[in-house]
Amino acid sequence: MEFKLLLQMLRKRLWLIVLVVVLCSAGTGAYSVYVMKPVYEASSTMIVNKSNMDSEGKPTLDINEINSNIMLINSYKVIITSASVMDKVVRQYPSLNVTTQDLRDRVSVETAQNSQIIELKVRDASYEQAMNIVNAVSRVFKDEIPLIMKVDNISILDNAAPKSSPKPVVPNVKLYTAAAFVISLMAAVCLVLFLEYLDDTIKSEEDVERYLELTTLGSVRKMKKRDLRSRSADRSKKQAGEKYASVSQ
Repeated sequence: MEFKLLLQMLRKRLWLIVLVVVLCSAGTGAYSVYVMKPVYEASSTMIVNKSNMDSEGKPTLDINEINSNIMLINSYKVIITSASVMDKVVRQYPSLNVTTQDLRDRVSVETAQNSQIIELKVRDASYEQAMNIVNAVSRVFKDEIPLIMKVDNISILDNAAPKSSPKPVVPNVKLYTAAAFVISLMAAVCLVLFLEYLDDTIKSEEDVERYLELTTLGSVRKMKKRDLRSRSADRSKKQAGEKYASVSQ
């Protein structure tokens, strides 16, 4: 019964729910497309690996060496964004027109658990600029590790490549619009329920029985002007018909 009453409340103000949802969803989509500036992301991947050679000069797989490389990952994550590496990027690539602090804020380092892979990501309003920055940081980091750690175990797997039509990672119009739809729907439902809670007027026979615990003996229906015009027209037609019948007799 309460669920049925809830549905009746929502159905009564369905127009308000639809209006709020449409305005919020359309507004969010329009804002994402026409107002928000696109942000592009470029990434490069490196692997921490040092090949061991057997007596015949062939590379061998050393589990202990792999575990050691994995343990170095956390140290490498700090070194990548350190001032010493970023300063050299700024000096070696002045065409990037960035500062050390800007690089440290924009370069993100991601690694998978128990993996030797390091992924660098950079976001910028220009994909080409993001690509140049992430590739420059990767090259400088690879060159600096042997000097800092006294071990040459960094290899670049993939550099960020040029794209003819890169897609921005921000804004995600579909995601933003879907989120606005869900949030606005919940907000509209809450608003309708709040308005119903504030409305303490008696509107129907069911309200009389529910709140006053009285039985209704009759009700007076509210009439509109078109109802009166319709009844007047019907009455006129009836009188005209009776008059015509009396004349015919």
